[in-house]
Amino acid sequence: MFGLHENNNPNTLFPNTKWQYIGENKTIRLAKADGSNVLTTGGSDAIKLTEAQLPAHGHAFSATTSSYDYGNKNTNITGNHSHNFQGIVPDNWKAAGQSGSRNQWEVGTKTTTQAGNHAHTVTLGPHSHTVSGTTGKMGNGSEINITNAFVTLMGWYGIS
Repeated sequence: MFGLHENNNPNTLFPNTKWQYIGENKTIRLAKADGSNVLTTGGSDAIKLTEAQLPAHGHAFSATTSSYDYGNKNTNITGNHSHNFQGIVPDNWKAAGQSGSRNQWEVGTKTTTQAGNHAHTVTLGPHSHTVSGTTGKMGNGSEINITNAFVTLMGWYGIS
């Protein structure tokens, strides 16, 4: 390999020799001792990560909505109506062969009395909501090849 601080072509500087320009923006790697890979090239200065190359991970998140006063809300006027409900309610009954009545509690469906045309007011008041959790995990941590672009060369030096 030949290099100077000036742009001098060694083909011109050393008659009867032939030199090939390696190219720009390359790093130099030394070849195998047996020379079997001299002038091979490879690598890249840029890589693009894929999802498979990322370690498995998740992202925590947390959010709170702003407080808002929903105030009072009115239902529509629905006319004269009653409502069915189910629960434990008192019921009067007479045991067979007995006179009079006794009070008994039972589970059943009952109906309210009619209330005429009316609406209901519901107070919601101010409130906010908090949401938190973790996103699903992604990636599996595959290795990333970040070898620089290179040219392998034989390296020699004098010892005497």
